Amino acid sequence: MHVTDPQDDVRAARDGDRAALDRLLAALWPRAFRLALGITQHGPTAEDAAQDALVLVAARLATLRDPQAYPAWSTRLVVNAAASAARRRPAHLPLEDRGAGAGFEEALAERLDVLGALGTLPLWLRIPLVLSYAEGLTSREIGLALGAPAPTIRFRLALARRRLAAALGAAAAPHEEFA
Repeated sequence: MHVTDPQDDVRAARDGDRAALDRLLAALWPRAFRLALGITQHGPTAEDAAQDALVLVAARLATLRDPQAYPAWSTRLVVNAAASAARRRPAHLPLEDRGAGAGFEEALAERLDVLGALGTLPLWLRIPLVLSYAEGLTSREIGLALGAPAPTIRFRLALARRRLAAALGAAAAPHEEFA
């Protein structure tokens, strides 16, 4: 298998190299789905959003001037597609079990509490939190992807963590009654 530099693939794909475009999209898919799942909180919705984002990446790649900007640029497209999908998603769709092992009821309950609390955050707080924790991006990288200054992102992350902790505290209270 031949490994190429993503920047080389961006240049080649812009020039019409279908194999380079396929490599870019294949490399982006797992990350796009992971981000979309964190933002939408629903597997089928996340798949649709990630797919929409990849279609946009393919369609708009020719407009990307600087191949070094590809990671932030593609992240922005994924985030925007997922945020749009999350806004359209009916509120009654349930959270899903996303692979918690059988027999670990306590771990599953904790995971569902976290997912439920994350789902209560508005998108403008949920998105930076997902980018930080799920993708390991710095506040500067998140800012580049979202078009916001790093200090704004740091504020949003701090506020999101505070609200998430409060939501988890409220969610944990009923479990303590049964201890």
